[in-house]
Amino acid sequence: YGHATTGEAFSFMTWLTAVKGKISGNWADYQNAWNKTEQYMIPSAQDQPGFSTYNPSSPADYAPEADLPSSYPTNGDANFPTGIDPTWNELKSAYGSTLYQMHWLMDVDNWYG
Repeated sequence: YGHATTGEAFSFMTWLTAVKGKISGNWADYQNAWNKTEQYMIPSAQDQPGFSTYNPSSPADYAPEADLPSSYPTNGDANFPTGIDPTWNELKSAYGSTLYQMHWLMDVDNWYG
C-alpha cells in the first residue's frame, strides 16, 4: 500500500491539460492539474518537520565519494566546510513554510511519513 509518483508525472499532466485548454478553450482541466500539483507537491508544515530547524549557514554534511558501490554509504563529515545556502532567506521570505517538494519521487498519500 502507498502511492508514489514522480515530478515528471505532474509536469506531463500540466502540459497535456494546457495543450487541451489551448485547443478547446476550456481551461478547467488545466486549473485542476495545477490544483493537484499544489495539493501534492507542497507538503504541509507537519510533513516538513526539519524546515524550522534548517540552518542556511550549515546546509549539509559532506560525504566523500567511494570507489566501489560496496563502500557505500560513506560517513558524513559535519566539520567539512560546505558553504552557505544563498537562496534560503529569499525562499523562506517568499513562501513561508510551504516549499514545493524538490524530490523526484513523492509520497502522495503520506503512507511513508
